[in-house]
Amino acid sequence: MGASSAPTASGFPTLQYRLIILNSSGHAASVEDWSCASDGEAMELAARRGSAFGCELWRGDHRLSIFAAAMPSPGEGEAADRRA
Repeated sequence: MGASSAPTASGFPTLQYRLIILNSSGHAASVEDWSCASDGEAMELAARRGSAFGCELWRGDHRLSIFAAAMPSPGEGEAADRRA
């Protein structure tokens, strides 16, 4: 995956990104390749994507951000405890 941009059907260039989903050991569990218009758009998508053990967003050989593991919503753990 290169850092070059590719034109889209609309004529606007897109950038290539890679989201690395981490496992409980902090190693790559899976990889998603994305095309986005900007770093900001890719970071917003990555933040929404989330992961149980965290993820890293890369553009070419540059790591743009590390996203911590998704946290349960307030009360979510309590509801699960009551069901158990």
